[in-house]
Parts: sequence; C-alpha cells; structure tokens
Amino acid sequence: MNNTRMDSQQRNLTTGLQAALQQPRLIRGAVKRAGIWRGSQDYDDFLQEAYLAFAQAYVNYDGDPETDDRFKAYAFRQIVWHVIDLLRRDRYRQGDILPDFDVIGDLATYDSEVEILLLLQQLAFAGNELDQLIIRDHFLKGYPLAMIAYQQQVTPRALRQHRASLRGQLAEILYDQL
Repeated sequence: MNNTRMDSQQRNLTTGLQAALQQPRLIRGAVKRAGIWRGSQDYDDFLQEAYLAFAQAYVNYDGDPETDDRFKAYAFRQIVWHVIDLLRRDRYRQGDILPDFDVIGDLATYDSEVEILLLLQQLAFAGNELDQLIIRDHFLKGYPLAMIAYQQQVTPRALRQHRASLRGQLAEILYDQL
C-alpha cells in the first residue's frame, strides 16, 4: 500500500501528458464517443481538453496506470464525461431557446410580440410533426431536445439539425414581421 501511495505522489500532470501522447487513438475515440467529429470547428479544442482529461485520470487513478489493464477503460470514461460536461456547459451558455424580444431591439413592441407568438402558434400546428415538436415543446415550453428525442424515439442529432434549419426559417419570418 505504501508503494501505491508513493507511485501516485510521483505521478503528475507532466507524466500524465507524456502517457497521453502514447494513446492518441484512445483519446480520439473518446472524443468521438462524446459526439465531437473531426469536421467540427471545435474539434481541436475538445481534443486538447481530452489530452488534459487523460493526464488528470492518470494522476487520479488508484492503481498503477502503467500496468493495470483497467486504466484505459477508466481513462476513456473520464475523457468522455469531461467532454460531455464541456458540451453541456457550452450549450447552457449559448442557450437553446429563442432570444428574448428585448434582444431584438427597439423594433419589438407589445403588439409585434403578440403577433410573433400567434405566428409561432400557427407554425406549430401547421408544420410537419418535427416542426410541431420543436416549436411547441422546445421553443415555447422549454423542454430539452434530449427529452423530446427520447419520448419520440428519434435521435437528438436529428432534432438538433432540424432545429437549426427551423431557426433559420423562423428568423427570416420574424425579420419580415418586424
């Protein structure tokens, strides 16, 4: 037991980063598992964070990461969780609902807000099923897309892509209304 405590004291982030450089395939796989693809504009940033997460896992691991076969699985999970936490934090900061009318500027008045809400309500009932779900449950009620995807048995990715195109359409309509 004393030997393991001594090993963990000798381990630091520098040795963890050196070990991470020996595992690029594991780290890229964990980033991919977390939902970040190479084509993403933030891929390199998340990859860098993944290397740091591997180094931290190397330091925090109870056993000897050099000889224990379970360390790779542990590091993989730690990287995936860290990247997912970063994604959640970014999405929280960006916000997933439409901006407040105050953000639009002085153009929005009470009458135009009512018109916009009526327009959204009409679109929610006139659009296809995905349009209705996203407008009614996500934009108006504020439910997270992951919950809607689970209830409707569709992938969250499909809902996010559809939401992005729907936001573009709504932005054009709202711009014309104002």
